[in-house]
Amino acid sequence: MRWWVVALGNGANREQLRAHRQVFWDAWHKAQADLPLNALEVRIGRVIQMHPEYHHFFDDMDDFLERDFQVDDGMNPYLHLSLHLALEEQAATKHPPEMARALHHLITANGLDRHDALHKILEILAESVYESQRTGREPDVLVYAEQLKGLVKL
Repeated sequence: MRWWVVALGNGANREQLRAHRQVFWDAWHKAQADLPLNALEVRIGRVIQMHPEYHHFFDDMDDFLERDFQVDDGMNPYLHLSLHLALEEQAATKHPPEMARALHHLITANGLDRHDALHKILEILAESVYESQRTGREPDVLVYAEQLKGLVKL
């Protein structure tokens, strides 16, 4: 099962959702305690560190693992962090290549800092994931790539 399916709960049961959230919980608390981290935990810790507005969610494990976030609550912090993590991995692997080009362009040509540039791209990724949720299909990678190309043309 793909990470984004679990992050959103599309077809994922409560146990799977909780297990994936537990990975974020464990990584953050290990990072805060200065314990050894594996490569994924390092990336998760960095993403959480970039979002102090979500740190309070890591104060209560049961609430973090079980809470259902409603659309009116704003962005689901777990979803936001998961999408951010996906973008960090896309940037590191330069896959899709359009993402790496868009990130580079937003930083160099548009003068955005890296985090703000990632958030611009995150909007596109979130829309792609939402559309896949709505239709019950895999995200359309070609549509995602075309939308990323649009960021470079701005």
